[in-house]
Formats: sequence, structure tokens, C-alpha cells
Amino acid sequence: MELPQIQVKRIDKLSLIYGVAVALLVAVSLYIRVALPYDSVLGGAFVRFGGNDPWYHMRIVDNTLHNFPHRIYYDAYTYYPYGTTKGFAPLFGYLLAAIIWIIGRGNPYATLGQDSIDVIGAWYPAVLGALTVIPVYFIGKAVWNRNAGLLAAALIAILPGQFLSRSIVGFTDHHVMETLLSTTALLFFILALKAAKNNEITYYSLLEKDWTALKRPISYSLLAGIFLGSLQLAWIGAPLIMFVLIVYAIVQYIIDHLRGASTDYLCIVSIPAFIIALLMLAPIPKFGALTGIQMISIFLAIAVVLALGAVSFVLNAKKIVPYVFPIVVVLLAVVSLVLLNALAPALYANVIGALHVFVPSESSLTIAEVHPMHIFSQYTGKIVDGEAWRWFSTTFFIAFAGFILLGYNIAKQFRAEEVLVLVWSGIMLFACFGQNRFAAHYAINVALLCGLVCGAIIDYVWSRGKPSRTGKAATKGGKVKGKMKLNAKGGATEKSKTKTTAAEPENRLKVNTGKISATVRPELILAILAIGLIVFYPPLTTTLASARSGGGPDDNWYKALTWMKANTPEPGLDYYGLYEEPPFNETTNERGVYDYPEPAYSVISWWDYGHWITRIGHRIPVANPLGQDGIGGPYRDNAPGASVFFIANNEPDANEIADALDVKYVVSDFMMADVWNSYYNKYGAMTVWAGDPQRYSSLGYYYYTMVARLHMFDGTRTNVDGTIFPALHHYRLVHESPTFFLPILFMDTNTGYMNWRSYSNDYTTTAAQAQILHGHLFEFPAGTWIEDDLNNNTLPELLVSAFTSSGIPFSEQSTVSKMDEGRWMIRDVTNNNVFIIARTEEGMLRVNLYGVGTGQENLKAWTPEYLNPVGFVKVFEYVPGAHITGTAANGSVIEISTAITTNQGRRFTYALETTASPTNTYEFIVPYSTDGPIAGGTQFDLSVTPYTLRAGHYENGTLIWDTEQEVHVSETDVLNRGTITIDLL
Repeated sequence: MELPQIQVKRIDKLSLIYGVAVALLVAVSLYIRVALPYDSVLGGAFVRFGGNDPWYHMRIVDNTLHNFPHRIYYDAYTYYPYGTTKGFAPLFGYLLAAIIWIIGRGNPYATLGQDSIDVIGAWYPAVLGALTVIPVYFIGKAVWNRNAGLLAAALIAILPGQFLSRSIVGFTDHHVMETLLSTTALLFFILALKAAKNNEITYYSLLEKDWTALKRPISYSLLAGIFLGSLQLAWIGAPLIMFVLIVYAIVQYIIDHLRGASTDYLCIVSIPAFIIALLMLAPIPKFGALTGIQMISIFLAIAVVLALGAVSFVLNAKKIVPYVFPIVVVLLAVVSLVLLNALAPALYANVIGALHVFVPSESSLTIAEVHPMHIFSQYTGKIVDGEAWRWFSTTFFIAFAGFILLGYNIAKQFRAEEVLVLVWSGIMLFACFGQNRFAAHYAINVALLCGLVCGAIIDYVWSRGKPSRTGKAATKGGKVKGKMKLNAKGGATEKSKTKTTAAEPENRLKVNTGKISATVRPELILAILAIGLIVFYPPLTTTLASARSGGGPDDNWYKALTWMKANTPEPGLDYYGLYEEPPFNETTNERGVYDYPEPAYSVISWWDYGHWITRIGHRIPVANPLGQDGIGGPYRDNAPGASVFFIANNEPDANEIADALDVKYVVSDFMMADVWNSYYNKYGAMTVWAGDPQRYSSLGYYYYTMVARLHMFDGTRTNVDGTIFPALHHYRLVHESPTFFLPILFMDTNTGYMNWRSYSNDYTTTAAQAQILHGHLFEFPAGTWIEDDLNNNTLPELLVSAFTSSGIPFSEQSTVSKMDEGRWMIRDVTNNNVFIIARTEEGMLRVNLYGVGTGQENLKAWTPEYLNPVGFVKVFEYVPGAHITGTAANGSVIEISTAITTNQGRRFTYALETTASPTNTYEFIVPYSTDGPIAGGTQFDLSVTPYTLRAGHYENGTLIWDTEQEVHVSETDVLNRGTITIDLL
């Protein structure tokens, strides 16, 4: 009677060992997700939440805490002037708000403060990510054995890539919760299937109320339903998991029916889970709508399972040959889709449209997380540069061995839980090649498949070294009888009976030593080391390198938006309010605009930055990442929005868009203007959304765009290789960030290869670098005879003398060629130099060295003169502008200019030029005031000198100024379209 007690103690001890191991893996996972990126996320002046969406999640948390237990489902503080209902599924943010509310004892802002609230929010995803280790272990254990589960859990704890980046501290987004909940839901579904098969439940079990057989599978099914329902409440993409279960049900029904096995258990297990999820989702505003894809996916799953169960039951009852079943299933699916399209086309479109996650549209591909995952890099063609390797390392390829082994197991035993893992893994892999965001989900499958492979290798090596027959060992004072047996899970166990005497402990020690030496064998150690080096070491090294950065806005963006919050007028809308959603117009199938208060205005920037503007700046953006609201253009019914504003190639068109959207501020960064991809090119995404990327991406068009004229040229008059771009009348710079960027073209003089890179530093340092890279050598007065020589491809003597006196190596055998009007190129092959000569507006010929030495052989660097250091983030104000008008002699040249010093000490000149009309009048519209800010307006921190207004005329091609006046412009005139009259006659 003592043997069962000993066996129970042994099992408890083994469970305790594995339990401790899993707990340690959770701790390791949490350490990776918190300790490594800690300084990047929590070590600065603010909590740097990662990416974009986490900032909006925290905005929802803020709002919920101020209105607890209520939560907004419509937000007027984004997507001006409509507001948005898209948002996120509620569970992720609501659970975080509830945790903070409890920790804060019902008044978190008083007891914790904003900083502590942000810190708790930052820890939230890391904890959820670490907890994912637990269901991964139990899936591996349930489907295969403890060792496979432990290996899978260890792997998911250290895997790099999308799952890691979306579960580190500060990435407070729903992705980690959706992965945890989907994994847990499928764990309980697997346990329900396994219990149902073991207990051989059928419909008769229900009719006979065989609760002993039904208790365990139904309990697991209900738990699966709870987690499925929670998943639907945490992720609007949860129908993908329902799709997995639908496909699995079809596959499993076909397998079981063809094999003559009962299919009753599938319906008994699935329907309770789906009904629970349905009941959890139904009462939630927006997400419980019957026409929503989430509800549709659950109804569809119920319908599929019931239909397949009914078909299987009828065919079995009528004893129709099994192979008819898959034919009926295909016919039923086709007929159902045809009828759905005919009777409910909107519903059909909704269902089919949900499959677009596997094939995203062209415009969607401008979103980083929607890019497909590549095995071979699309840039270098190398595997090591592809996303698959960078996100999974060796495990991505080892997982394919897991697919093969899993398929082999299914072919031998047809275990339902293994079929589910195979279907789940296959769909998630396919989804990754549609959108890389699903790599966070596929990480679970990779861990499980690699756990299966590694566990099988260890079990194989273990079992190979043990005798298959009963062995006898004679010892002094006792006998040992041992038998080795491969257990049902694939692991080796040893059963032995030992007779010993209490007087001979030394003999017992020898027996135990023999057991240890039989267990710790060289081949087993080598197998474990090989697994460690091949499976675990490569992803771990990538993780340790990549987990240290948390992403999110850098100091430039944060400082610019905190400046905006403190120094621009309040928009008149309560940031923490609960907003009443405008009614939906059934005729136009659109929601009306929100009834904003009179002071309200919008901020336009690229959609990536909308959530930062809302949460950091407490201002209302036009565009945001929620389905790319406010982006405008042809993909949004040609509505006004960010893409068409920034791509607009003239100011009146941009003003029309700004007026339609009540824009008051424009915020840009260097990436939005980086057409060269010297740092990161977001301009290209704008061109796609604007509808004609090939046209808009040409430099000939680019310099006309609002984003280039604002961010690169400050809205000032600019000469780009002889083309004059006039200053903007209604946009003024009011703030810029402290870090400056400069695009640089690097040229290999041997191969001719060129590529753009950027240099960044403070303004003074970057400006000094720009001066060198512009390559300015000297200039001299232009003359017709000099230009004639250049136009005739002849070197003027004056130019040769200038080079000689400057000390610059120059060969008289250099060749001259005309580039365009007023611009020439000289090639000095002897000294390996190229020079650019350009006529300036002041009538000078300026000589620049095209490409300065970098210290590396055959590598030169160059930046065009019209490209100067630009602040990484700039804030502009859209203003009516002050009108300066008066009289001047017909045909006279009128110029007005002012010198501006930014908050970073950078100086530039704003100037406008016009010609007096035949009626002897002129007019300017200027955006800068010279008298400083006023109360209630923008508290800009720029210094603006009084305008210089002057009139002149040309004599023999030379401009002669006749009169000059100083003009002061008040802020009131700029904001209210005031008129200042100054006569120059």
C-alpha cells in the first residue's frame, strides 16, 4: 500500500522541479524585457513609450482614470474635425486603468501622480510578455511532454524579433496581450480536445448526462471560451484566431470522418467556447455590433461546426461512403458563399475583406508593420539580412523540421491536438508573409515547433543509450533489478526494485553513482550542447543586442510637443472629457463632424505622429495611425488631409486644405522631408498616399512641395540650382528642436557608386560640417566674355589664374561642360576633382569643389549649397499674415526682408520680392511679426528684426536701390490680416 504514496511523492517532486524551472524562465523573460531597455525607456526625463500606438493607449488610460469606471469609445481629440470611433478594443487599456486605479486607491493622480502612472503603464507589456512563457510550456507539455514544453518556454523567453519588441517595457500596446490571450485560449482548447478524446465523449454522453466523462472537456471548453472572449475584447484582429479554429474544425472533421472516428466531440467542445465568447462580446459598445467582423467571425465558427457536425452525422446515419464528406463540405462552402453574396452583399464583402490581412493593399504597405516578412532581404538578397533571420535567427528554419515531425506524428496517430498545432502554425506562418506584425504570434509557434524538435532529439539520444532488456546487477549485500522503458510521452523512465540491507550504504552509493553515469552520458551532453549552440545561442545574442532600445519619440519630438503644449493656445476642448459622438448619416453613409467649440483648431503632421501630438502636446491632430485617419488623398475619397497637404506644390492649394481642416500648426520632421533616404525616408510614403509616387518622388517636383519648402527651406526664398522658389506668405517657423541634420552624398570615385547619408549634431557643429561639404572655394564677378568661354567649353584664363593663386591643384587639361543655364562643370581628371561654377543672383560666379575628401581613399562627400542644417523637428504656424501695401513707381523692384534668429540660435533671412504694378502699387503678405508674441497667441521664441522695405530699378543689368524704409509689424496685424500702408514714391 505504500507504493502509490511513493509514486505520488515522486510525481509531486518532478512537478515542483518543472514548476520552478518555468518560474525561472518567467523571471529571465521579465529581466530581458525590463532590465535591458530600462535606461532607454525609464532612464530619461520622461517615460519613453515605444512606437506610436502605445501613446494612444496611455491617452485612453488617462481618460479612463479621470472618468473611472467609464471609458471613451468615441474620441474628439484626434482626426479633426470628425473624431474617431476606431480606437482599440477595450480590454487592454481598461485592465491597465483598473490596475492603476486599485494601486492608487481610487485616486491615482493624487496618490501616484502622472509619472508613476506612466511607469506602471510601461511595465505592463513586459509582465504580460513574461507570463506568456506559462501557456507555451503547458501547450508543449499537453501535446508532447514536459521536456518539449520546457524547451519551448525557454525559447519564447529569449526569442528576438516582433514578439520581443512588442513586449518590452514601454511598448504599451495590445499586441502582447493578444498573443498571451490567444495562446492561452488555444491551450485550453487543446486540453478540451485531449480530454474529450480520452473520455470518448459523444452526443450520447450529453443525452445520458455522463458528467464524469463530460466534466473535464466541458470545463476546459468554458475556459477556452473565456479567453477567446477576452481576446475579442483585446484585439480587433481576433477573427484571425477564429479563422484558425474554423480551418482546424474543417480539417479535423474531414480526418475523423474519413477514418471512421466519431466527430461528436468537436461540436461538444467547440460550441460552448464560442457561445461564451459571443456572450462576452455582445454587450460591449461598438465591438458587440452584429455587423462587426468580430461577431460575424464567432457566428461563422458556430455555423461551420454545427453544419459539419450535422453533415457528418447524417452521412454516418445513412452509411454513405466516407469520401463523400469532403465533397459535400466543398459544395456546401461554395453554395454558402454564393448565397451570402446574393442575399447580403455587404456581409459578404465584410467576410471576404477580412482576408485582406494576408494580402495588404499598396497604400497599406507604407505602414511598417504591414510589410511582408522576407526570408531573403529585398535589398541585399541575403538570408542574414532578411526579417526571418533577424527576428527568429536559426529557429525560423528549425521550425520547418518541426512541421515535418508534426506531420509525421499526425500521419501515425492522428491526434487532434497535434492537428490543431499544425493548422495554427501554418496559418500564422502564412500570415507573416502577408504582414510582418503577425511574426509576434508566429513566435509562439516557432517556440513550440523547436521545442518539439529539440525534445525529440534529447529523447532519442536518451533512449538509445539505455538497455532494452532486463538487466541484473549483483552487489554485495543486495540486488538491483532494472528495466528501461520508453514512456508514452517519448521520455525514458527507469523502473527498478532494489533489495538492500541497512548495513551497507556504500553499496547503495555505488548503485546511485551507476545510475548517474548511465544518465549523464557523453552523447547526451553533446546533444544538449548542440541544441544550445544551434537553437538557443543565435537568437539569444540577437535579443541581448536588440532589447536595449525601446523606440518611441526622441528628445527632439518630446521637447517640441511639450513646448507646443505650454506655448500655444488651448483648443477649447477638455482633454479628459467624455465626448458625445455626432450622429451617423444613413444617406451619405458617413458620420458628421464633431461640434467643436469656437477656439478649436487642428495640428497637421504625418499620420505617424498623431498620437504623440494628442498625448504629449494635448492638441488635436488631423491625421493619426488609427486606420490612417486624416491622411486624405485618392485612397480616402480625395478628402483633404496630410498627404495632399505636404505634397501640394503651391501655397494656395495647401492653404485650401489647411482652411478646410482648421489647421493652425504644421509639425514636420526631417524624415518627412528626407527624399534622399539619408536617414529615413517617410516622404516616399506620402507620395504613395497622394496617388502618384513616381511623379512626386522626382527632385524636380520635390522642391516645390510644401514639406520641402517648409522643413528644408523654412518657407523662405530659395535658389535651387538656378530655380527660384519664392517664400511662403502664410507659414512662419515658431520653434525648432536642438538636433540638426544634414544630408550628405558619398561618392566612390572608382566605381561611381553614390549613396546619401546624414550627419547630425547641434547647430554650430553641423553648420561647420556643412560649410566644408558645400566645397565653396571662391567667387568672382560674372562677365559675358567669361560665360562665352564656358559655353564654348573653354577654360577662361581668369579662372585658371584664380585656381593657381588659391593653391588648389588644377590641370589646364581640365574639360568644361555646360550643365544648364548659368551652371557649368569642370572635370580635372589629373587631380581627380570636379568643380561646379554657378552664377549667383548677385551677379557673381561661384566656384565649388564637388566632393571633398573624407580621409578614405577614393571616397568623397558633398552637400549642395542650398541644403543647410535643418532642425529634426520644426513647428510652423499657419497665419492670415499682415498686408503691407503702398505706392511705388511702375515696374520698380520692391523687396521686403527680415533677419530671424530661431530658439536654437540659427539665423536665416525671410524675403519677398515683387514688381510694382502699372497702377503704381505693390502688396506683400508677411507671416512674421517684429514686436513679439501677445497674450492668448503663440508664445514663439524667435527673434525677428524690423523688416527692411526697399525699391529699386535695373541699370545695365545691375539692380540699383533707390529708397529704403524700416517696417514694424505687430502680432495683431499678422493674426488678423491687418494692413500697413507705406508709400515708396
